[in-house]
Amino acid sequence: MNKLLRRNVVFVSLLVGLTCLFPVNHSYAEEEKQVIVVYKNKQGEEAVQESDAAIEEQYEQLSAAAISADTETIDVLKENPDIKYVELDSKISISTSDVVDKSKTPVLDQWNIASIQASAAWEDGLTGKGVKIAIMDSGIYSHQELHITGGYSAVDYTTSYEDDEGHGTHVAGIIGAEHDERGTDGIAPDADLFAVKVLDDTGEGYLSDLLEGINWAISNNMDIINLSMGAADESDALEDAVQKAYQAGILLVAASGNEGAGHPLDYPAAYEAVIAVSATDSNDNIASFSSIGDKVEFAAPGADIQSTYLGSDYRVMSGTSQAAAHVSAMLALLKQQFPDDTNLQLRTRLQQYSKDLGREGRDVLYGYGLIQFPAPVQEEELVSNDSGRSESENAGDEVKEEKVTTEELRILADDLKLRIDELADLFAAYGFDLYNYDNLNEVNDMIYQNINEVSVHFLLEKAGMDREQLDQQLAAEDLTLDDFHTPEELSAYIKEFEQHIENEVGTSEGNDEEVNTTQDIPITDDQTDVNPINTPVEADSAEKEKVDSVTVLQQVDSDEKAKINLRTVQQADDSNRETDEIIFTYKSAGKPYQDDQQGKHLPDTASPIGNMIVAGVMLAATGLVLYLRNRRTKFRSK
Repeated sequence: MNKLLRRNVVFVSLLVGLTCLFPVNHSYAEEEKQVIVVYKNKQGEEAVQESDAAIEEQYEQLSAAAISADTETIDVLKENPDIKYVELDSKISISTSDVVDKSKTPVLDQWNIASIQASAAWEDGLTGKGVKIAIMDSGIYSHQELHITGGYSAVDYTTSYEDDEGHGTHVAGIIGAEHDERGTDGIAPDADLFAVKVLDDTGEGYLSDLLEGINWAISNNMDIINLSMGAADESDALEDAVQKAYQAGILLVAASGNEGAGHPLDYPAAYEAVIAVSATDSNDNIASFSSIGDKVEFAAPGADIQSTYLGSDYRVMSGTSQAAAHVSAMLALLKQQFPDDTNLQLRTRLQQYSKDLGREGRDVLYGYGLIQFPAPVQEEELVSNDSGRSESENAGDEVKEEKVTTEELRILADDLKLRIDELADLFAAYGFDLYNYDNLNEVNDMIYQNINEVSVHFLLEKAGMDREQLDQQLAAEDLTLDDFHTPEELSAYIKEFEQHIENEVGTSEGNDEEVNTTQDIPITDDQTDVNPINTPVEADSAEKEKVDSVTVLQQVDSDEKAKINLRTVQQADDSNRETDEIIFTYKSAGKPYQDDQQGKHLPDTASPIGNMIVAGVMLAATGLVLYLRNRRTKFRSK
């Protein structure tokens, strides 16, 4: 019995040892990650194509690509100066919305339609005809009340853009359900609806799918993108994508979020290029679930909204998703009425088609107000490009009544070293419409003659200061911008502040012959287990070093006069970026998933395969010793 046991031990030891000598390679292969790479130029694009990464999707309109690659390849791309950044392809999802079953009996009283007075637009012949709306969602089902012009599927399990979840069909019905005296009426029934499926049948998808959908919308010249979804976390890739779409002339509308007051707006609604929409109830009050904040631009009905659903059914849902759909539809009506307006002009015009609620003017609850047709009576009404041209053509030799010409604005933008769209975006960021002035003098007044956010921007740019510096100095002296009556006064104040800083630097240089160009970044309490960082500060005034959460003194060449630039710049944490997920939802922003998407890695010691080979050799040697010992015992017994 002992002999048999010893033989078995020897056999197992040899077998295990030989197995370890020849390990199965794929057991220890590093798991690849899918990431989004955004490049700066053609060289960056070529670097991605020539790398070891597998390109899953390339977004020509976004200067980006989704790739699968190992850590080494990703690190090489991150270090490439032609690569803007690399971001983890995060998971996105939508949570269950408030759904109430309704019978298929026609609903005669749609409170939301009455609230925004959509019937008045229909009486004027406005139905959104010819306006192309891309609905980024779970797709659109072939409902009897919906006419789907076309679409695109960005998900990987089907090429069909038909809805298999329900949310996208509900949103589509609010925008474009037919007027057939049954079920429900859409606000813009003749708009061209395009189903862009970026979420699957469980309401989940990936950031790469959403980027693919936005890329498709730009390529296919959509007029409006409806984004009835939201995320609690920022994404550089998503922000760049919506900005590219906006620059291409597309209007983007998104839900503010369904977490109520006290929570920040969801993304992409919080981005400047996107119109953020809060939700109201049947009493024109802000719905209890609606997220609010200073980024809210408009309000629209969002509580207990009936619309189309899967099959031939109807459902009632609540959320800022439904509110966003109302705004997209209203913009379609305005686009039909003013076809030559730019997206910026239509965005500004919608302010006039809003009923001011809450605090007078723009507020954190309703933004500019509850969208409504027709526009409330205004002292000065906007004039569209096309109407201005027709009036001037009919007037013969009379003075033209059109707004300041695009050519004049282009010359002004060139003088300011900006593109015309950048100048327009700057105006729009502070609530002004660059295209809505009667002459160039009015535009120049905004820039040079009045104290406003636009003029302050250019004053600070000229002085080489940022807004945070100015605000800190004003607060220290208990002043505000209202204390200055002309830009000249503010400019003199800024110069005096500049001179004061220069004098301090001069005194400091007299005492210190040499300044150390490396500063230690202190570690805060919440940064335990993180290695200290030494950040070099270049002695070159042309380059501004960005340092995380620290105020840095920058030096300049000895030939130039030294200045102190106080900069506080937040730097993204790459390690956090690679584990955070973006949770899109039309009910709640939710919390980032905690699942580890990077796979489990072996400790960073010697090569794992090398370790296994050593272990195999040791086990084989042990087996050989036992075998020889057994043979020796047998020989002696003889």
